[in-house]
Amino acid sequence: MKFMRRVLVLFSALILLSLSNVAFATDFTANTKQPVLTAALEKLEAMNNTKVLNVIKGQNSTNRPIRIMFRNLEALGYGTCEAVTAKTAEGNLVILISSNYKTAPVEAVACLIAHESVHHENTKTYDEEVRAWTCEVQTWVAFTNVNPSLKVSDSKLVKRLNYLSKLYTKDGNQMTSIANIIANNPAYSSLKRS
Repeated sequence: MKFMRRVLVLFSALILLSLSNVAFATDFTANTKQPVLTAALEKLEAMNNTKVLNVIKGQNSTNRPIRIMFRNLEALGYGTCEAVTAKTAEGNLVILISSNYKTAPVEAVACLIAHESVHHENTKTYDEEVRAWTCEVQTWVAFTNVNPSLKVSDSKLVKRLNYLSKLYTKDGNQMTSIANIIANNPAYSSLKRS
């Protein structure tokens, strides 16, 4: 009888522990059905990046969840972009991430999602672009502070994020050098200045 009681208590504890993990997992099916992108969102959640997640989940200019998917951006005319945010004909927002990054570390993909989440404002201004890059680099810095081994990768995206992180750190956690990159990039020449 004592043995059965111990087994029952142990079994109950295991069930409660497994249910507690399920209870805290956010459902991102309104945002994506792609496992890599779900994992990236879960990484943002694990880092408590609630600002980005709130925007993705619907606290944005449309008040609807933002769909996120991998796409061939070159075929869509965005060959020089890592990711873009667009509005659908129905007025919904969608984040399209270059299909080249399907195998990049999910934390690096999460940084692109963080960047693109800023574009829900759709002001098409230089200031919005600087805020987006700031969000991206700060997210990468947070991930690599927790796990420095993320910096060691042959991924083109990781190399880009490492470069931006280095500039950000060199500037004393300011966006001076990165803002100059944006200002001198022909892709951003048509952005409104405040």
